[in-house]
Amino acid sequence: MPYMFTYNIFPNDEAENISKIYIKEIQGARKLLRQCGKEIIPNAVKATTDGMSVIGVWDVKDGKLDEMLKTQQKLLLAYNEIKGYRYRIEVRFKVTEALEMLGMKAPED
Repeated sequence: MPYMFTYNIFPNDEAENISKIYIKEIQGARKLLRQCGKEIIPNAVKATTDGMSVIGVWDVKDGKLDEMLKTQQKLLLAYNEIKGYRYRIEVRFKVTEALEMLGMKAPED
């Protein structure tokens, strides 16, 4: 199945408030997320001139994309009380899936 990327940006001065929400919300969401996929990049954080930037990547299990989207969306909406918070979710096909759509197969290693 595909990869799911989550991108979050929030003001630097809201880091403590974001962290409190994360600690509160992730406990309930973690079990649901792990049922839907494998975490590849667990919320990598860096400071930018636009604010704090966080990216997470999941390898979504077959048949779990809908559930994963709903769970991620609910989790990310919890941060909407933070002024200046922005996020987006992207789903990307693995190269093997993209090739299959073209009727092709990836070469064996």
